[in-house]
Amino acid sequence: MNKIIKGKYLIDGNGAKPKENSAVIIENGKIKDITDSNNLPKEGYEILDYPDATIMPGLVEVHTHMHVSPEPGNYEAALNDSDTVLAIRATDAVRKTLMSGVTTMRDIGSKNHIAFPIRDAVNAGIIPGPRILLAGQVVTTTAGHCNYFGTEADTLDEAVTAARANMKLGAEWIKIMSTGGGFTPRSNMRAAQYPSETLKAVVDDAVRLGGRVCSHAHGTVGVVNCVKAGMHNIIHCTWLAEDPDKMFDYKEDVADQIAEKGIYVDATVATGYMRTFRDPDFDAEQARMLRDPGERADILQDMRKRGVKFVSGIDSGMLYVRFGDIAYTPERMVDVIGMGNMEAIVACTKTSAECLGVDEETGTIDKGKSADIIVVDGNPNDDIKALHNISTVMLRGNIVKEDGKELI
Repeated sequence: MNKIIKGKYLIDGNGAKPKENSAVIIENGKIKDITDSNNLPKEGYEILDYPDATIMPGLVEVHTHMHVSPEPGNYEAALNDSDTVLAIRATDAVRKTLMSGVTTMRDIGSKNHIAFPIRDAVNAGIIPGPRILLAGQVVTTTAGHCNYFGTEADTLDEAVTAARANMKLGAEWIKIMSTGGGFTPRSNMRAAQYPSETLKAVVDDAVRLGGRVCSHAHGTVGVVNCVKAGMHNIIHCTWLAEDPDKMFDYKEDVADQIAEKGIYVDATVATGYMRTFRDPDFDAEQARMLRDPGERADILQDMRKRGVKFVSGIDSGMLYVRFGDIAYTPERMVDVIGMGNMEAIVACTKTSAECLGVDEETGTIDKGKSADIIVVDGNPNDDIKALHNISTVMLRGNIVKEDGKELI
């Protein structure tokens, strides 16, 4: 049945102030119109009324690892669990992600291509989950970051071939590891894994095949190489110095290039934050630094002032980063990057949809787009933490969660 959904406020995701007395008319899973809630059709629609809540676009999550457990022992589990267990875990992950208010997600690293049949099962209606875009297995060097659930490729030709294998399976994205990372023994977060020429070859070939490329980059050398290569999306963008005696090596001119080239940045500002209150053994000084990140916050705030576009990535599956934790990202965008509440909402909806290339379909409440809508108890424009209270979720016009109760 066609529907009309209305609430106390409507946030359309385009950056305007919340509107009162507005309703969304939905037909055949699409948004037909946004109209005055006092002047609605009298028949032919199911009326969904949430008088104390805010209606807004479903959230968009650009950084998940659906097969990885976020609980202690997750590295060993990712290394040793059977494909059957990985698939069961991924099935649970995509359901939890949807029920948290995420109506579009991107998985950027799954072992043994587990994510592809999971996406197919979601699309076929066999299991519940959001709209899913995939990168398949990460492209990394021998012994490189996440080699145990990636494809090892050392030369330029090997990297291009590894990327093509993902595209052949139906990936919309490629993820390549520009630097080492923290989830892999002996990996060096500060050092480059690939030169810019290899990264550019992967980008150019993916574009030829209709895809896009994102890259994990903690070290500044990796960030610089990503910019030279024309990367579409930089993950983490931590600006770690190559010199281990120095923490950061932020380059303002490179930040300007990121903004000028329209490269989207997933700064994963909430990822470590969860450990500060979930990990009983976490070092107290590290926890303090993550809650108040100091110099990194200064860097991110400067990047924002330079016009860098930030997107919503929480790195689901990393230690204590659980599927369904999406609301911590806009909260930390406000606290760490210095965004206003509405700016963070737009980053986690419209801008993230633009990054993924699905903005003509979703990300805002506009005529003709998919009816991907969430109901928030309260007004996140006043209190960004209200996004922890998403009571109702609609995907393509179908209610999958209502008043806190999962319906599928």
